[in-house]
Parts: sequence; C-alpha cells; structure tokens
Amino acid sequence: ESKAGKGNSKRIFNELYKVVDSSDILIHVLDARDPMGTMCDSFMETLKLHFSSKQVIFLLNKTDLIPTSVTASWLRKLSVNNPTVAYSSFSIEKSFGKESLISLLRQYSKLYKNKKQISVGFIGYPNVGKSSIINSLRNKLVCKVAPVPGETKVWQYVRIMRRIYLIDCPGIVPRGDDSVLKGGVRIEMIEEPEEYLNEIISKGREGIENKYKVTFQNSDDLIDKLCVKYGKLSKGGVYNRKEVAKMILYDWTRGRISYFNKPEED
Repeated sequence: ESKAGKGNSKRIFNELYKVVDSSDILIHVLDARDPMGTMCDSFMETLKLHFSSKQVIFLLNKTDLIPTSVTASWLRKLSVNNPTVAYSSFSIEKSFGKESLISLLRQYSKLYKNKKQISVGFIGYPNVGKSSIINSLRNKLVCKVAPVPGETKVWQYVRIMRRIYLIDCPGIVPRGDDSVLKGGVRIEMIEEPEEYLNEIISKGREGIENKYKVTFQNSDDLIDKLCVKYGKLSKGGVYNRKEVAKMILYDWTRGRISYFNKPEED
C-alpha cells in the first residue's frame, strides 16, 4: 500500500473513531442483499471491547432489491442480537422504514433524559447508502451522495429532531479481495478487472443474464459476448476485454445486477 493510501486509511479511521466516541447510538447500515458480507466484523469486535455501552442498531438498507420473505428472514436473524430495521430510501421524499427508525430513536432518546441532545452515528461500508438514508430522514439533501467510495470525506452533523442529531462519516474501507466487490475501490483504478468476474458470476449469474440479456459458459465467454453486443472493439477488431469487465464491475457495485443471499438456517 502506498504512503498516500496508508495516510488516507489512517485519516478515515480517525474520523470514524471520532464519530463512535461522539455518538450515543450507532446505526450500522447493511446492504440487504448481503448483510453478513457488509457487516464490519472487526469494527463490531472493537465496539464490544472498547465501547460496550454504545447502543447499536442494524439498518437493512435497499430491501426493495430483495424478496419480502428474505427481508423477513434477515430481520429475524439479526434482531436476535441487535434491534434491526428494514429500510429503503427510494428518494429524499420517499422511503420505507423511516417511521420505524424514528420511533426506535425516540424510544432510545428516553434513556438519555439528562442530555440536551443525543447523537446518532451512521457507520458502514462505502455505498451501503448511509448518506441517502440521512437525506431521507431529513427530507432534504443535507449529505452529498455519489456512487463512488470516499465521497464522504469528513463527518457531517445533521439535526432531524429537537434532541436528535445524526452524524455521517466516511465509509469503513473493507480489506482484502472483497474490497472491490463491496465498492471500496474506484473501478477506474482497477488494473485487472477480469479477475473479479468469477465471484460475481457465482453470486449473481441469473442477475447478469437478466441485466445483459445473454447466456454464457464462463467469464471469458461472458466478456466476449458483451464485447460483440456493445461493440467494444479496439483497432483490428480486438475485443476490449478490460473495458467490458469494468462495465460489469461498475454495474455490480451500483446495484444494477440483481442478487441476494439468504440467511443460513440455524
């Protein structure tokens, strides 16, 4: 990792720490399509060790992208350990789960009667929708939203009720090979995008076929067919494989390829 990259990671961690330290309640935003994959396990362990008094709510976002029955299954599983709310922020004016979340926050606020105000920190991976949720709760654009990791540079303080303030902070950058598929890396910076297609196919083959209206044998076959379909050819008729692979990655991280995971049966 470059010095610049390490410096950036340290800055984000420091911002995140400030949010946790300043918050009475933490909302961990999860992608409803892959809640366990977007669960920040190491962060949750850190909370248990050093911030055990913090109240943590799980917010299952983007539930409009999965079947209702799957949402219900995840709610049952996750709410065993933490209060869990299903949510979808279609737009600033239209959202599902808003009243449930506000009601829960009001209940929690009663635990802090001695405080003039309580702070609610939003945490989660890039692109799980933290800023969009805050905007929908506030009914106006108060946090910058962009489908690229790292758009929230520093924390933002937003009032939603007389005593309740929300804090948006930089996304927790996932480590390891998962960081690309979880939206932690800008697609244009990836040198070998083809390497990630097998995992995408294993998770969402049906979604890929529906999105691009193709059937395929493997990742190479998929790239070849999409090069032809979209005319991605270099001089001499050579397939522009990297461009197509990046297109697929881009669509995947933006939620344009449908897929979801069901909870394991206990």
